[in-house]
Amino acid sequence: MRNARPILFLVLLTPCVEFLTGSTSFGAAVTIPSAAFTFFLLTWPSYAFPVLLIREAVVAWNKWLASLLALGVSYGALNEGLLAKTYFAVTPTSPALGGGEGRWIGINWPWVTEITLFHMIVSISVPIVLSFLIFPESRHTRFLNDRTVRWFLGLVGFEVLGILALQTLFSVSFRAVLPLLLLPVGILGLGIYLARRLPRPDPARVLRGRFSRTSWLILASLVFFFVTFIPVLSFFPVPFVPDWVPGMLLWRLGPAAAIVATIYPIVCAALAIRFLGQFSLTEAQTLSLVTGAMLLPLTTAIAVHDIPQGDWFAALIYIGCIIVAARRIRARGTGPSPGGTRPNTAL
Repeated sequence: MRNARPILFLVLLTPCVEFLTGSTSFGAAVTIPSAAFTFFLLTWPSYAFPVLLIREAVVAWNKWLASLLALGVSYGALNEGLLAKTYFAVTPTSPALGGGEGRWIGINWPWVTEITLFHMIVSISVPIVLSFLIFPESRHTRFLNDRTVRWFLGLVGFEVLGILALQTLFSVSFRAVLPLLLLPVGILGLGIYLARRLPRPDPARVLRGRFSRTSWLILASLVFFFVTFIPVLSFFPVPFVPDWVPGMLLWRLGPAAAIVATIYPIVCAALAIRFLGQFSLTEAQTLSLVTGAMLLPLTTAIAVHDIPQGDWFAALIYIGCIIVAARRIRARGTGPSPGGTRPNTAL
């Protein structure tokens, strides 16, 4: 029963990214039978089971942020490559999103990079980090036994194979995509491999100096998110970003922009993983990185505030979780936390 709260936290918070980004309409999911079927029987399990499995892997392998990001890459390939198949879509075709530039051998390469890294950060890493900060007593506790892990893996595999079978059966054109599935399978395997190989930072190697301050880390994380997602920046129509966003300027370069948009975000992600694999962060520093990374998506959702879509409501949920985590970190500052650490010590 003690583990029920962090489990429910993960399975309820993680799918909220669908509402936050406008990918799924909350109003439709609770009022239209077909939309409810799609969300509750397909979309929700595609978040709930993987996030629990990834959290379990991080704990069982005694890893932390660097490996968590690597497993987030694997999830991005699973969600967008094997389930939604957006890796192979012509979209996004908006001029601000490249107008379809970068599509080669049936794969939209800039979109592969951008959407995979988005899932790496927002869909997977943020909920798991928040769960560790809000429920520190569960940091080193496995929720699933080996049999349950096999069942969850089987359910995820069943969903992937079931959708593939239906698409192959009813869509002749989809059969041409089947060989391209080697790409998401390869990315998924690479993420798991890196997660097993990446080290946990030495607790003695704590981030110090000016950039160890929480305000600087929030700013650095926000800038990292902004720079990494320049190719799809118009996906976040926040008020303070003008119409001439850098993404639109980038895509004016034509086909060359597609190469740039595919490669440099990977470099950014690699640098972030390398950094997080070398330095131990305190609870407050870790929460600062989460806060900075979420500022742009949260600002977007609040600015759009489409009530039936549920984006504003999802944004408030994320903000509430960040506030609760901050309050609990502050409360643990007066003494040892249930997890045996203090907020001013490395996680």
